[in-house]
Amino acid sequence: MRKNYIDWLRNGAILFLFPYHTARIFDDISPFYIKGAASTFPSILVRLSFWFMPLLFLLSGMSSLHALRNRSTKNYLKEHHLRLMVPFVFGVLVIVPPQAYFAKRFRGDQRESYLDFLKNYFTDFSDWSEYAGGISPAHLWFILFLFLISIALLPVMAAAIRNHYSPAWLGNPVLVVLPFAGLALLSALPDISGKNIFVYAAYFILGFFMATDDRITTAIEKHRRIHLGTAVVGSAGILLEIFTIGGQSGMVFTIWHFLTYWVSLLAILGYGKRYLDRRSRLVSYFNPAAFPVYILHQTYLVIVGYHVLQVTDRGIVPFLLIMLVSLFLSIATYDVIRRIPPIRILFGLK
Repeated sequence: MRKNYIDWLRNGAILFLFPYHTARIFDDISPFYIKGAASTFPSILVRLSFWFMPLLFLLSGMSSLHALRNRSTKNYLKEHHLRLMVPFVFGVLVIVPPQAYFAKRFRGDQRESYLDFLKNYFTDFSDWSEYAGGISPAHLWFILFLFLISIALLPVMAAAIRNHYSPAWLGNPVLVVLPFAGLALLSALPDISGKNIFVYAAYFILGFFMATDDRITTAIEKHRRIHLGTAVVGSAGILLEIFTIGGQSGMVFTIWHFLTYWVSLLAILGYGKRYLDRRSRLVSYFNPAAFPVYILHQTYLVIVGYHVLQVTDRGIVPFLLIMLVSLFLSIATYDVIRRIPPIRILFGLK
């Protein structure tokens, strides 16, 4: 049976990318393709957005259980190649390059045409960061990670389904919090540009096991208020840390951070299951749209942002313009894509 709250939460996390990446333009934290005048609200929004990428991996793990129960591992592999790797390769070659082009134009480093830019772009491997101007997966790193994780963990998932295994301890209100310790340990392993595939793989497989028994998610729903309260206190502490002594990376702080991250996900799952487990025409429309919108959103956001910042680079007006116009263009483009069969496969649509 389809779990409607998973669809609601996944779609909500995808849509959250629009305010999040718009905030990246106006935060005071790190470089981005284009930058406006830094302000407090976008900076706080970015710092408190630690939950949405882990949530996407967690929900992907939950969805994988339902996918594997309805198809063979062979079909699962074939579908993942078509729905993940084809869009990834297409996106890296076609969707991502304009982001680097407009980033270079914004910095004044690019005066040549887009075609001239592309001649250098695909041969520039000097810096894989998202805004250096050379070839990069940009925001599509999520698709690549998701593909690698889902394939690497396929034997574990298939064995769990075959043996009807479900970790009952995840239904215990105390033990369900303990995965934060494992996540904190995994965070010490090597990462790629600050993105740790081992941590994301842990979120993915935890989501898979949570979905193996409805009693687990029911228990998480039951204790959602405790999880939310802990998440709020932990998040407030993280903000206090950042604005007083600066972000810390010691063992105590890492444990505290990952405890906050994990209980935040438990709270989101609990409240989602409690209030969002119902059908909706809006969600039914956006379910197939979510993946193409994810692929498109950041390119539109950078292009729109580049032009908006030429006029004004501070205040609520440019923030709303960039966010809403890029959202409209992404959904409008999806509405065209879904009607053209040869293009559908390039964006992961059946």
